[in-house]
Amino acid sequence: MKKTFLILSGTLLMICSCEKNDGKQMNVENRKPDTLAVSEDPNQISEKENVEFCYMNVLAKDSMFLSYKITNGNVSGKLKYKNFEKDSNSGDITGKISGDTLKVNYKFASEGSISEREIYFLQDSGVLLEGIGEYSDPSASKLVYSSAKAINYSKGQRLTPADCKMIAGKLK
Repeated sequence: MKKTFLILSGTLLMICSCEKNDGKQMNVENRKPDTLAVSEDPNQISEKENVEFCYMNVLAKDSMFLSYKITNGNVSGKLKYKNFEKDSNSGDITGKISGDTLKVNYKFASEGSISEREIYFLQDSGVLLEGIGEYSDPSASKLVYSSAKAINYSKGQRLTPADCKMIAGKLK
């Protein structure tokens, strides 16, 4: 008797829980997109015009701050290395975006002199990885990477997205 009751109640539950199928199949192409889905590749740097992008890294007492905008396809902004008990420097960046890489020229003041060097940042899952590599001629007025293929992104600083209002105060 119990066995029959369990079978009948299980069958009744299955019948009641089944979806009504009126013969129409859902058209996958006509369904609405998920509004929470990420539409951009997290490994591609956004090229939105006139939007300020801000990043930072804090490691012990050393920090790095980056803020930039894209206007007419060109990148411009500010970068600051604030080091504890070492030389700090800050200045302007200009450059371009090439897929997942932000390629900038960094013109900065340090110890009373003006210098320039090339810096690449690789976008990786929403963070920017600073590229470290050899420069072609250390005595040149502007330091340029000797080989873009030899840049190591695992040795540089890891910059995470940050609040632009807070970054603006740090870049002064």
